[in-house]
Amino acid sequence: MTFPYRISLSAALVLACTSAACARQRDASPADAGHAAAPAPAPSRDLAAEQAAEDAAHHRALVEAAHAALDAGPWEGAKLGATNFVTSVLSAPLWPEDADGGQESVRLGYLRHGARVPVIPDPIVNDSCPDGWLELAAGGFVCGKNATLDPKNPRVRLAPHGPDLSRSLPYDYGVNRSNGTPLYRRVLSLEDRKKYEPWLIAAPPRPAVVDGGTSEDESDALDAGAVAASAPPAEIPDAAPLPWYLRDGGSKEITLEDLHGHGVLVRRMVRGFVLALDRDFKAAHAHWWRTTAGFAAPFERVTLFHPPADFRGAWLGGHEDEGQATFGGDAGVVVATSARIAVDASDGDASANLPGEATAVGFVRSSSAHALIVDPEKKKVAWGAALERRAVVELTDETYEANGATYRRTTRGTWVSMNDVQLATPSPVPSDLGEHEKWIDVDLTHQSLVAFEGTHPVFATLVSSGKRDATDKTKDHPTPTGTFRIQSKHVSSTMDGNIAADAPYSIEDVPWVMYFDGSYALHGAFWHANFGYKMSHGCVNLSPADARALFAWTEPHLPSGWHGVFAREPKDGTRIVIHE
Repeated sequence: MTFPYRISLSAALVLACTSAACARQRDASPADAGHAAAPAPAPSRDLAAEQAAEDAAHHRALVEAAHAALDAGPWEGAKLGATNFVTSVLSAPLWPEDADGGQESVRLGYLRHGARVPVIPDPIVNDSCPDGWLELAAGGFVCGKNATLDPKNPRVRLAPHGPDLSRSLPYDYGVNRSNGTPLYRRVLSLEDRKKYEPWLIAAPPRPAVVDGGTSEDESDALDAGAVAASAPPAEIPDAAPLPWYLRDGGSKEITLEDLHGHGVLVRRMVRGFVLALDRDFKAAHAHWWRTTAGFAAPFERVTLFHPPADFRGAWLGGHEDEGQATFGGDAGVVVATSARIAVDASDGDASANLPGEATAVGFVRSSSAHALIVDPEKKKVAWGAALERRAVVELTDETYEANGATYRRTTRGTWVSMNDVQLATPSPVPSDLGEHEKWIDVDLTHQSLVAFEGTHPVFATLVSSGKRDATDKTKDHPTPTGTFRIQSKHVSSTMDGNIAADAPYSIEDVPWVMYFDGSYALHGAFWHANFGYKMSHGCVNLSPADARALFAWTEPHLPSGWHGVFAREPKDGTRIVIHE
């Protein structure tokens, strides 16, 4: 087992020494004012230094023991519980903003509230964190203000459940059904909800209408023979304008900033906003959804989302499924529409003397494609099993031409018509690439992605990049081209934005996010399954299963229990090449 964030203890030891000296100065108390006591001798700096060195040696021994325990198997020691929604992990026991030039500290990643990870229960107290820094067994420091060692602490015990890494989708999701739905910090009574949900207020009863369009009171007067006098029209006070969420098309008039609430109201939502869900529950005589952020939404305003069938790419050349190896589980149910290496049913002659290594990767783009059995000597082409549309095929250099068509042999011994297959066309191998270095090629023209180890392709799939519109810049969302490195990885991250040509959008906890250029990322997309076509606002959409697989394969590695990790150096992130 490797722990990439096991760092040098020099920073911790220096700060521990300083803290020990400061602690002893604080412990010294002045003599009673009423006694003429002789001044106490100044504390020996040598004694303080010796004590600090002893404390540092003790901490170092605990760290070494923790590393050995992690390597040995399941952790049986103390665990830290994260109490903040985002609990930062630092490279040294010091906030970056407190660094004075002599000591560097950077954010390595973070935990989500409720996460519990192995820890060394020996706090390092300093001015940067008076509650004490706790060192994680896998490396990194967490300020005790944002964490606890008590597993019964309600901020940990009652936190929303963590992500399920064994599934393609780490959370369940719900779609907001109507404009204006409120998101609350806590459950409200029905009366309090009416302040924010006008649709809960019953409309006043309208007067009953009888013959002639008169009310019951008016009919009594007329029956008595009185002549109905025309009353002057009542003065109608200036009505308050309807809020945006009660007006047709109102959602196009507002921005994300306009949706922010105050106090108990976190925000309002536009129809189509997606929430990540913890669970449903009943309280205050109402039914609610609890989100992964711990907020409450009215149950009847949110519909549980059922994602489309889980499309998948394929690992090539017998390469291990990194997602399953890292996170376990089946990464979602295998369904008939999953893309996989095309299984070519063939007879004994065709499977004999199988060709060698693949020299190209292709994707079946026809719904009527079949594996073919080709006999060049007899000039015969026979149909084999049907191939799934979007399936991946590994191709050799062996070709055969007949009747104006070109056929190419697969690594499984059968053939495919090149009329049914679209080749992946990766860019040239980077000149400074290491022999087994991982890198990813994204072809925007063919909407394909191929992952390599050195010059060997190990994974291939179809993607959805940014939609283009040359006539309307508000609808033109290009994906950047060039060479990038993964800057950070997040099990999930909320994505939102204001779209000039449409209403704002917001999707909580988008899964398996790998940022490579500012807000541009490779990430899972569960709201569509149209991979192979441009669909996004500029990011590279992958199916959740494919995003999970690449998330496990790419660097930087996510330590167990963490929710996000940052590349310490640019070269630490996997290289991504994006081209037309």
